[in-house]
Amino acid sequence: MRIGFIGTGIMGRSMAGHLLAAGHSLHVFNRTRAKAEPLVERGALWHDTPGDVAAACDVVITMVGLPTDVEEVYFGGPAAVPTGQGIIDRARTGTVLIDMTTSSPMLAERIAMAAGARGLEALDAPVSGGDVGARNAALVIMAGGDRETFARVQPILGLLGKSITHLGPAGAGQRCKLANQVAVAIGMVAWCEALAHAQAGGLDPAAVQQVIAGGAAGSWALTNLAPRALAGDVAPGFMVKHLLKDLAIARECAAATGIDLPGLATGERLFTIAAEKGWASDGTQVLYRLYSPSEGLRQRSSSPRP
Repeated sequence: MRIGFIGTGIMGRSMAGHLLAAGHSLHVFNRTRAKAEPLVERGALWHDTPGDVAAACDVVITMVGLPTDVEEVYFGGPAAVPTGQGIIDRARTGTVLIDMTTSSPMLAERIAMAAGARGLEALDAPVSGGDVGARNAALVIMAGGDRETFARVQPILGLLGKSITHLGPAGAGQRCKLANQVAVAIGMVAWCEALAHAQAGGLDPAAVQQVIAGGAAGSWALTNLAPRALAGDVAPGFMVKHLLKDLAIARECAAATGIDLPGLATGERLFTIAAEKGWASDGTQVLYRLYSPSEGLRQRSSSPRP
């Protein structure tokens, strides 16, 4: 098939590479062309606008950074995409649009409505698994939109992920991903505090990590991100600033439904502190640095309550 891929960053580059390796004709656009060059060297076709990609393809996948970026590539916008050069402006009737960015459920619904009005089909299909999942084609994919459309493109999604689930109508994939991000944030705080507690008690946190990762406290992050943190490796598989974006959307959606999520509030507060320290573009595992003696978080957090 002729597949367009817009957004060839940390995760998108690997994801697009799997489609190319499977023999599909790959058409690419990225705001910074240099990030797409490795794919072009392998045979992908470069286009100057998202609209040009859409006009050439049967399926268009987007994997960009922020909801504002999603809005620009789909509808056009002054910052990066000329008016009339958005995906929805140029896509041909019957084209399937798949946004795999973590974004707003309301924006996903808006895209689906605009796509339907032009004879296009749209899915929101955000992913979990970070850079490791993207490289290994082992992402967890959660989709919203028409079930028949989902079934048609499931073989394509199967090249990118190991777990692919249809959750409901437009926006359902994004709502599931927000639930995932709430769990991610709280889980990150949990293993950071567990290992900081162990180290403060005189234990080797690396040894403790290996022990508890195999028990009831085990998680993907404890297994994959905690060793990076302990080694001082904060290279981003998923950036702090992007998690904060997701948590802000989750908080807004929670407020709209009238639910109080104190764990989410704690996670958002701690990652905000990390961003304020200049770590916004580091991987989320940098949170563990907050618990080092030099940062003083342990002393402040452990102060007795009045």
